[in-house]
Amino acid sequence: MPDPNSDWLLVGRVVAAHGLQGWLRVKCLSDFPERLTEPGQRWLQRDTDPEPLLYPLIQGQFFPAKGLYLVQLQGIPDRTAAEAWLGARVLVPASDRVPLEVDEYYYRDLIGLAVYHEGQWLGQVSGIWAAGQDVLEVTTARGQQVLIPFVKAFVPVVDLEQGQVHIQPPPGLLESFLG
Repeated sequence: MPDPNSDWLLVGRVVAAHGLQGWLRVKCLSDFPERLTEPGQRWLQRDTDPEPLLYPLIQGQFFPAKGLYLVQLQGIPDRTAAEAWLGARVLVPASDRVPLEVDEYYYRDLIGLAVYHEGQWLGQVSGIWAAGQDVLEVTTARGQQVLIPFVKAFVPVVDLEQGQVHIQPPPGLLESFLG
């Protein structure tokens, strides 16, 4: 999971080289797949790189047979150069966030929020699971994880300014964690 305090947004991970012309196969890790198809500034970073390096996206396309994106980046001319980036993260600056609609949130903004149930502190958001419908993973004060479907009926209040969410889960979901 990306660091919520990072100056970068993780949009993909290089999983393989493709062909002889320096194309990369990239697993999309963004809700905005156009970040892997529309030309523009992109950065690559391996675990050993102290800082991300600029490699502008020339072109990209979805490869449905593998569920991956094929991308061509400026400065990666051949397969050998492409193979050097296996496992690298594809990044964009956090300042390039796509504007969201009302009641839409970036995962990184939800991680760490305090979670309240009926006015009592329950724990904090420790993760987000994408499972058809997003699910909040909440770590309780006892270190237990509870999963709350991230729908308005169960999470009626998300207050980013106050750093908290208020939940109203269905009956029976929290009893074993509160008792």
